[in-house]
Amino acid sequence: MIVIRRDNKDSGEDKKSRSFKPFIWILVIFALLFLLIPIGVTMLLNLPWYLSFIYPYGTIIGVILIISGIVIVYRGIKDLRLKYSQTGYEKGDSLVTTGIYARTRNPIYFGATIMVFGWFLVLPFTFILISAFLFTILFLITAKSEEKQLSQKYGRKYRTYKRKVPFFVPYKIR
Repeated sequence: MIVIRRDNKDSGEDKKSRSFKPFIWILVIFALLFLLIPIGVTMLLNLPWYLSFIYPYGTIIGVILIISGIVIVYRGIKDLRLKYSQTGYEKGDSLVTTGIYARTRNPIYFGATIMVFGWFLVLPFTFILISAFLFTILFLITAKSEEKQLSQKYGRKYRTYKRKVPFFVPYKIR
């Protein structure tokens, strides 16, 4: 009896279909957090759709927050020294404690949170405010779980870093 085995390396289709599934899940979670749940809460609680008292004043602050968030996220990704290869993004194996990571342990999540609240100030819809809070909760939960993994991987070195650098909001000025 001859058995022909088809490995994942032999077929590009299997690799593409597997890598597409996480993307679908990300879109579903994004739609739930940013659209369906906040709009449902707004309708269920009969909240106003538009918070007009924020509009003229919040736009400038919102744009500043969006730009600041983009810069923070960019710096966080750049300081991680991510390298793109055929298999995706690869990180170095060392703990990054310099650059923006000397000010906050989670600059990417912090920058994304600032951006979402900036979008609310630019477009003051109630559902965007609700989704900003949901995203913040999601980012905090994700950051906490990543901290456990980093603590296991780097041990004492990470615990020392953790004592010196704030978790989310960079409040220490050096």
